[in-house]
Amino acid sequence: MLLVTAAVIPPVSAHCPLCTAGAAAGVAVARAFGVDDAIVGLWLGAFVAASALWIDRLLIKRGIRFPLQGTLLVAISLLALAIPLYYAGIITNTGVVKSMPDYHSVLGMEAFGLDRLFSGLVVGTILIAGVFTISDSITAKRGRRLFDYQGMILMAATLVVTTTLLWITAG
Repeated sequence: MLLVTAAVIPPVSAHCPLCTAGAAAGVAVARAFGVDDAIVGLWLGAFVAASALWIDRLLIKRGIRFPLQGTLLVAISLLALAIPLYYAGIITNTGVVKSMPDYHSVLGMEAFGLDRLFSGLVVGTILIAGVFTISDSITAKRGRRLFDYQGMILMAATLVVTTTLLWITAG
């Protein structure tokens, strides 16, 4: 019976296709309204990091913990969103970025062939993962938070400041 059940259960994706489709639709809508791809990528990256770290905390509460768990979950989540966006043609390939760096790149990422959307995605993921790490470190060191909703407020402030900087430099 176990073999029959295993044969019938569909394979599980690391990142749900509906989430990827939603992210692609969000990029399309943001582009239609003229929002820079780097800013869209920044917010998608924040979503990736926050979701992965939420799953990490959920696993820890259930007693599941392994070395570099949070970092691996963030990296897997980033790739699970970026790879389908690349194959859908939403993230520009490296050859095009290197041939037209002024149009496709931001933050000096053209040297690596990374386009605006992917650059923002990477920066957003790293920033928010770092913000939550700092927030957790503050809480552990003091034994309590500095203020209520510390992690969320630090994340929102970081996103607002970074979005403003990207908006100023994109114009």
